[in-house]
Amino acid sequence: MDLPYRELEVWRKAHRLAMDVLDLAETPRVRRVPFLRDQLSRAATSVPANIAEGRGRRTRNDYAGFAAKARGSVFELDYWLYLAAERQLIEDATYVALHGRAVEVSAMLASLIDRLRSAGD
Repeated sequence: MDLPYRELEVWRKAHRLAMDVLDLAETPRVRRVPFLRDQLSRAATSVPANIAEGRGRRTRNDYAGFAAKARGSVFELDYWLYLAAERQLIEDATYVALHGRAVEVSAMLASLIDRLRSAGD
């Protein structure tokens, strides 16, 4: 039996993004910069993890708080991707593609947060 967070489109997109970033973090150029590899991995996996944890909370306000944390992690992830592109550790096209997906997840999370907070507990 799947847990309810796996039914969320935003979670599925965040999970897929995390999986792709984890693959990116294992490329030879990124692996040569251990702190960047770790930061990319942590930020990317934090997004779907916070969505999942929030979905399991008892109140809408708690859920919204975890969705907000997830959204913050999207911004952090984008920064690390941007840094990797600036340092020429990833291709510009890779950054553009992942950035676009991060923007999509961020917008979905913003919408979710708004819905949760406007509905109250």
